[in-house]
Amino acid sequence: MSLIISNNLNSLMVQTNLSANQSQLSTAMQRLSSGLRINSAADDAAGLAIATNLNAQANGDGQAIQNANSANSLAQIADGALANITNDLQTLNTLAVESANGTNSASNRAALQTQASALIADIQHISSTTNYNGVNLLDGSFKSAFQIGATAGQTIGLSIANSQTAVLGSGQGNGVAAQGSSTAIAAGDLVINGVAVGASLASSDTASYTNASSSAIAKVAAINAVSSQTGVTASVNANVAQGSAMTAGGGASVTGVLTLNGVAITLTTVTNNTSATRQAEVSAINAVSGQTGVTATDTGSDTTGVTLSAADGRNISVVAGAATLTAALTGIGLAATSTTQVNTYGSYNLSSNNGGAITIASGTGTLSDSGLQAGTYQPNTASVASTTLAVATSASTASGTAAGLSSGDLVINSVAIGATTASSDNLSYSNNASSSIAIAAAINAVSSSTGVTATVNANTISGTTAGSTSGHTGTLMINGVNTALITTGSTATNTANNIIAAVNNIASRTGVTASLNAAGNGVNLTAADGRNISLALSTASQTLTNADLGMTTNVNATVGDMNTTYGTYTLTSGSTIKVGSNTLNGQANAGLAEGSYGGTASGEALSNLDISTVSGANAAITAIGNALNTVNAIRANIGAFENRMSATVTNLQSTQTNLISASTGITGADFAATTAELSRAQVIQQAGIAVLSQANAQSQQVLTLLR
Repeated sequence: MSLIISNNLNSLMVQTNLSANQSQLSTAMQRLSSGLRINSAADDAAGLAIATNLNAQANGDGQAIQNANSANSLAQIADGALANITNDLQTLNTLAVESANGTNSASNRAALQTQASALIADIQHISSTTNYNGVNLLDGSFKSAFQIGATAGQTIGLSIANSQTAVLGSGQGNGVAAQGSSTAIAAGDLVINGVAVGASLASSDTASYTNASSSAIAKVAAINAVSSQTGVTASVNANVAQGSAMTAGGGASVTGVLTLNGVAITLTTVTNNTSATRQAEVSAINAVSGQTGVTATDTGSDTTGVTLSAADGRNISVVAGAATLTAALTGIGLAATSTTQVNTYGSYNLSSNNGGAITIASGTGTLSDSGLQAGTYQPNTASVASTTLAVATSASTASGTAAGLSSGDLVINSVAIGATTASSDNLSYSNNASSSIAIAAAINAVSSSTGVTATVNANTISGTTAGSTSGHTGTLMINGVNTALITTGSTATNTANNIIAAVNNIASRTGVTASLNAAGNGVNLTAADGRNISLALSTASQTLTNADLGMTTNVNATVGDMNTTYGTYTLTSGSTIKVGSNTLNGQANAGLAEGSYGGTASGEALSNLDISTVSGANAAITAIGNALNTVNAIRANIGAFENRMSATVTNLQSTQTNLISASTGITGADFAATTAELSRAQVIQQAGIAVLSQANAQSQQVLTLLR
């Protein structure tokens, strides 16, 4: 055996093994002291990543359990309040039944009404003050989503319908109504509660004589095809075609053929006798109503003539075969040229199946084709939005003074609406008396008589593709204020962005903001408060055109001439909204066609109940029954939500337990195996030290050779 002292190889080998064993010994001690197999990423990088994700999910589920329990508590508070409302309604119903009895005197019924009023006030107090963490629950404003999972989007939504006395008691079928429209619904035009409605098809309407795809019948069929997804059902209203003002005193007798829904009817007017003419026409038209589906009604007035109606909502098509039959002679709504066909399209109602709100939105198409306005509408509340009035043109940029509504142009629930005044609208720059703000003010002035309130909607102009020829310059006057210089870009989007910047820079002065349209190549203008939007090209030398702006309809091509675009408004009521006109100008001046909107069932709001008379008591019984049904539907919705929350909590608890178990299985130390590893490492450490001592002693053997 060689004896070499320059390198003690045995010692070095033992030291290396001792170092490796020391690391194993340290790892074992760390795992035993921490209880974890993975104490750093070096222990198991992949395992650490998996365990971290599992822990995050488990922690998220823990918070989701708390969220679900909080949501359940919120629902329980709402349900408890509704239970108290139910008790009040039961008592109120008892009082109404008692008041309807013939044994009561007027003073008895007055006393009963006093008690009823107190109960109604208590219901209103409960519905307006019940809240959770400062959030009102029963006033119709509550709609929220609850995070019940560790991942984004794992939510459950809850909306609680309005239970205030201004709403409770109205007809169960009440809902948002659509006015008739001459355009069919195309796929993408209408979205209800997040679900796109398909196209309205002519094949769905076998009753209408012409333009069947645009009828209320076809549109209702398209909406009901997705009713199971939207929770909304549509129903057709009777279609009403208003009459025409007749020549005062009548005229010479004429005979002609009137074609109504494809059926030829011979009419003969009575010489100088408008009343007899109307009666003769009604008899002739109603004699063939089985073929036309249309009945005629004598309004009893030369101003409003003869009304035509189709109970099933089919389109009404009317045309005179010769110019001798005119609107002025017949009182029937014929075109100015008589021989031009006039079509009237019916309206329809949407009602909630489950007591939830109805949200209307546009898709990729044109919402106005459906006759509806975008928004969220409360269930069991009748509502209808006006259509947009025709754009008005002024020959200069000076503020216009359009007359607006005259008294009687609009009649709501048999109450004539007064004339609009410019002073009602201090926001619009031009044509204030014709604005939706002014019209809403006139309607609200008699709300106590009609039971109908008007709310102004945002006024929006939807722009088309902007110009893409670079270098056109000019300014746009918006509500009397000029923008900075606008320059067209090389693309429509560039031009649109330049317009948006210029418009928004003066938005605080005009009340009008700009944004990109859905296509991203044009500009939408919005007046959130509903004021009129008056636009004009303002500089004589400018090369910027209305086509460059993408607003050929809303901006006049002539520099200096101003176009005014009007907004819309929405009517709401606890019962059916009946619209008419004493002057036949309701649709033209108010944007509301004659007809009944938003209601398919009898009833009235609790706030209007009066059981001091027998008739009032009987009406109250019906209304209270409606209110009980509404509250029951709301509670059923809340009860289903509570059950779902309870099931969610149970599932989350199980999931969290399994996640924690899975994470522990990855990161937790195996004490039996780790203890054995520790013992092994300790023995090896002791043996290694002993061997190292011997290896170091080998070099001493060389000294014996030197002695």
